[in-house]
Amino acid sequence: MWVKVLDQALKEGTMVEVIVENRDLLITLSQGELYCADNRCPHEDIKLTLGCLKGNRIKCSLHGFSFDLTTGDSAQIDVDNLCVYPIKQENNRIYINI
Repeated sequence: MWVKVLDQALKEGTMVEVIVENRDLLITLSQGELYCADNRCPHEDIKLTLGCLKGNRIKCSLHGFSFDLTTGDSAQIDVDNLCVYPIKQENNRIYINI
């Protein structure tokens, strides 16, 4: 089910935190691509919006673990993957599929 989460387009490199159906999510635009993922590091439950973006990867500010925002894959073998969600933009409105 597609849910509208923002009424305006994002600026490049920004991260926005939204709550949808009791889920804390991050939405970002990086290198022209929109991404949506859980806003919690699967390792230590810290907000990923406190981390930094590099291309399609987000790096946790606590231990430096990074995650692919396209697939959710962790760069570390012993860290769970990040949950990612389909996202789209229509008429400057942003929707995610939960």
